[in-house]
Amino acid sequence: MRTSSIRAIRRVELSRAAFEAVIRYGLRKTTLEKVGDIAGVSKGVVLHHFKDKSALLEAVFRRSNTLLSGSVVELYRYAETPYERLWAIIVANFFETIFNRQVCQAWVSLISEVPHNTECQRVQIANNERIRSNLMHELKHFLPEQEAEQVARHLGVHIDGIWVRAGLLPHPVETNMAISEMQFAIEKMLPMDEISATKHKEARKKIRAVADIALGSKAFKEKFLRV
Repeated sequence: MRTSSIRAIRRVELSRAAFEAVIRYGLRKTTLEKVGDIAGVSKGVVLHHFKDKSALLEAVFRRSNTLLSGSVVELYRYAETPYERLWAIIVANFFETIFNRQVCQAWVSLISEVPHNTECQRVQIANNERIRSNLMHELKHFLPEQEAEQVARHLGVHIDGIWVRAGLLPHPVETNMAISEMQFAIEKMLPMDEISATKHKEARKKIRAVADIALGSKAFKEKFLRV
């Protein structure tokens, strides 16, 4: 195996370890030593791949966004209609494997650092654009393009808001509650006659069931998670 490939694998392993450290200890108490302990390596090895905590923080941002995008891609495989693809985006952002109290609290810690870290800003902007683009692609099936653009932006803000609230509240926000709040927003922003309402309901039910199997599987967790 080439040295560059080994280095890339090690960086992924350390990014996972850093992500787990933030979940366990919070951002302020996460140190290079603790990341090394989780990864089973010395602080020197961590420093060899990431020059400082700021660089490691950027890797954690990329890691968290990879988890979300990987979940969406996985559910897209089973979505056959615009309704189902729209709900794949929603369910992927709130499935239990990723959307749980510990991860939400870690995410709140991370985004507090965005204004102070240019690279993290860049990663977060790219993530926001990805979510907006995914939503926009499906919403154009329901709305004129200009209106779809506005709704995509509002739904993206709504997703972020639920995550922030879930990270701040003293009690967990359950997946079904978060998805139901998104459904309420969708019902208010999209054309919603009786037929459309039924299709949305059926799409949510199907994608939720698929997520239980696909995102909850051992194979998916081994590919994307180590927490």
